[in-house]
Amino acid sequence: MLKKDKEINYDWLLKTRTGEKWNKLGIQRRAGVCVPLFSVYSDKSIGTGEIPDIRLLIDWCRLAGLSVLQLLPLNELGYDFSPYNSISTFALEPMYLSLSKLVDVELKPFSKAISDLSAKYSPGGDRINPEVKNAKIEMLRKIFYDASRNSLSFLKFKETNMHWLRYYALFRVIADINKGKEWMEWDVMDKYLSPSRIQKITETRSDELEFCYWVQWQLFEQLRDVSAYAKKKGVLIMGDLPFLVSRNSADVWAYKNYFKLHLSSGAPPDMYFAKGQKWGMPPYDWGNIRADHYSYIRSRLKYAENFYDMYRIDHFVGLFRLWTVNADATLNDESVDGQFDPPHEQLWSEHGREIISIMNECTSMLPCAEDLGTVPDCSDPALREFGITGMNVQRWEKKWAGFSTFLPPEDYRENSNAVISTHDSSSFPDWFEREAGTVDKAAFTAICEIKGLTAQELKS
Repeated sequence: MLKKDKEINYDWLLKTRTGEKWNKLGIQRRAGVCVPLFSVYSDKSIGTGEIPDIRLLIDWCRLAGLSVLQLLPLNELGYDFSPYNSISTFALEPMYLSLSKLVDVELKPFSKAISDLSAKYSPGGDRINPEVKNAKIEMLRKIFYDASRNSLSFLKFKETNMHWLRYYALFRVIADINKGKEWMEWDVMDKYLSPSRIQKITETRSDELEFCYWVQWQLFEQLRDVSAYAKKKGVLIMGDLPFLVSRNSADVWAYKNYFKLHLSSGAPPDMYFAKGQKWGMPPYDWGNIRADHYSYIRSRLKYAENFYDMYRIDHFVGLFRLWTVNADATLNDESVDGQFDPPHEQLWSEHGREIISIMNECTSMLPCAEDLGTVPDCSDPALREFGITGMNVQRWEKKWAGFSTFLPPEDYRENSNAVISTHDSSSFPDWFEREAGTVDKAAFTAICEIKGLTAQELKS
């Protein structure tokens, strides 16, 4: 974008704490696109967009002059199919696997079954058929039992990632044993990772555990292949790493001490939500995570580094302080008591900057921040210090005095990721047709009159 008819000088980014990362990727202005994988499918997809389909999107980005491709979270989905309420911060979603692109397997005996599955679950329509996930997993299970498990790549994958694979696979297997109940409803031996119980499952359910490892390896190989293709084409992939994880997740079950289970994360009351928001995910116990040298945070970022050049820090402002309410509170109560964690504002800056420092030093990926919502004063200086881009959403960037006119893009922050919409909001065409000029109708009409237009003419 231009500022005062001059190109902005971005050299200052090279002197920030992410300077080496900027130097590696380049400090030129870029344009990109953000998509959920489930909406990007080809005629070879089964039921939903699949990881190899990203190659086609990369080709399109090249043709359109775009050099950044942001993908919404690819982590394994829970019962609500929300990408921001995943059951693991490591494991990828099996639904996104392409059955025809599996590695180190003989697919010929399964070609008809895969073709039948493709015909039954053709992609498209206005929603994803949730049955496709179970159908794919059943097919993967059949292929797995017919495949070799001695691939050197598979063995290396297990060796390198067993620190999270083991607990993830145990979580999946024990959840199946408990018929899908949340881990909070399991019996004591399962709920609290009894060593004897884990040993018994490891011995008696070894094939099921190995199957979980194998599926995650196949996902790893397919996404890494796409990443290599993007690098070849000069397109940067930005991963989206959810700030929180589902209460019913492998992470929370295995590392209960890293979470404050008596609390729920959320957002404070504002003009849209008078009682605030309760998201359900437990907030982190940063004291315990810090005592373990942030190994949980480090390992999450190192795994994501296999696939992404950049990553979006979801709910960046939550690194400084996070709104929390009691886990058993309901927003139907007359009053919902909540507070920020940490509770004292004078601690927020130091608290957040310590976490950001750890995140910056443990990965080669360039961070980008989603800094929307109620933003504390310490957020912008930290973005500047670390050379992290914040978000400027066109429809919300206004001169709020007078007619609430939109800010021209040249007045956005220099370190901004300027977007016309977010995954939480309507698309730009939908916003313009259905929302623009509704909340601020009087100002919209007045501006149209000044310009000699009628509001109806402009929107027709």
